[in-house]
Amino acid sequence: MPGGNGRFPLIHTSRNGTNRAGLFMRVAVVIPVFNHARYIGEALESCLAQTRKPDRIIAIDDGSKDDSLAVMEPFKARGVEVRGRENRGAHNTINELVAEAARDCEWISILNSDDRYLPRRFEKCLEAAGTNPGKSVISTRLEVIDEAGQRMKEDEPRARWFYGVQSLGDAADLSPAEWLGRGNFIATTSNVFCRADYLMANPFRPYRFNHDYFFLAGAAWRDQIALSHEVLMQYRVHGSNTISTKPEPLIREMLRMHLDLFHHFAAELAADAAMRRRFYDYMRALWDSMSSFHAGMFQVALAQLVARVPEGELQALAASLQGPEFESSPNRVFSGAYDGTEPLSVNVLSRKLDALREDKARLQDDREALQELLKLRQQLGGSRWVGLGTALGLGRTLRKSDGKSASEKLGRLKAACTASQWLKLGAMLGSQSAKDLTGPPV
Repeated sequence: MPGGNGRFPLIHTSRNGTNRAGLFMRVAVVIPVFNHARYIGEALESCLAQTRKPDRIIAIDDGSKDDSLAVMEPFKARGVEVRGRENRGAHNTINELVAEAARDCEWISILNSDDRYLPRRFEKCLEAAGTNPGKSVISTRLEVIDEAGQRMKEDEPRARWFYGVQSLGDAADLSPAEWLGRGNFIATTSNVFCRADYLMANPFRPYRFNHDYFFLAGAAWRDQIALSHEVLMQYRVHGSNTISTKPEPLIREMLRMHLDLFHHFAAELAADAAMRRRFYDYMRALWDSMSSFHAGMFQVALAQLVARVPEGELQALAASLQGPEFESSPNRVFSGAYDGTEPLSVNVLSRKLDALREDKARLQDDREALQELLKLRQQLGGSRWVGLGTALGLGRTLRKSDGKSASEKLGRLKAACTASQWLKLGAMLGSQSAKDLTGPPV
């Protein structure tokens, strides 16, 4: 899974939310509450028990029929902001909470009122945010709990889907876009830790089941998701979960959601070749989705839409498309797959595809290792202690560039930092840069 193989390296952030650049990041938790009097107390306690305390906890009771609001009242004395109003629906409540939190917080964590956080969630999510400054959405692994708050085993019928879709990332090196195409492994808005400005620019939509899926798919296409391999939240499965046991409503909403995605992102996809590559990964994976997406019916829906367009406009559309995709044949790899030794089959083509995926993964690893190597060299170059050592003729191993690939260079430079007696001396004498360089990997 990303994070477990180094694709999403983490840095350490202090418990008050200050990263190494000294930037203080305010974090808000927003909680939409509806008829969860039995669970909301646990949800709030899980926020208050964080190793990195949130700066704000805001809960809105969305017209509950039970005692949810009364259960929350005592938490006001502990700093929780609580209010109730008439029912407006989950997506409207989340958007209202986001607008309130975004006034003075840079990061917003959404928590459904029946779920729980594990104690280090904010600490670790801020670490991932610091390591991935270009990303807007941080998500982690989750575990499934039952009505009583007990962890459900992987083979329990109600938990199998969630653990199964998470396991896809263990079996293959999937990008967030491809993984989300296979199934919504992030699973819930409770697993969204997000920049406030991105949430404000991308409000949740009025779906019953899929407002998190639409949001996450768009973020993945834009390459805005970073992942942690750690289990940092608990998703509760119980009798009143929104997801229905009847397939039709969810299948129809999945069809509508993907039509909406096409409509909403059409201009961005036409303009951005890199985004299209992630989109292709998502759509290819979607044909074998574990979610309630019927790929055949989606193609039928697209056919109905195309049938309403005059043929002249279709011809103009095909002629207007631009991009590097037209510079080479899309099937060039497979067109030469037959070597005369065995008939072409799915297995032969799969081996070709696996080889391509391995090449892609190696290139991705080298690119990420190079980025990390550049960061480490910048840290070394900006360290006064390292500069002093160089002037004194010490710490020369920290200036070497041993190794052929970026991964080899990175590994050897990290090992040199760990073994450097000069850095260890600096750390003992109180040099912060020496402590950072001899500590956990950047």
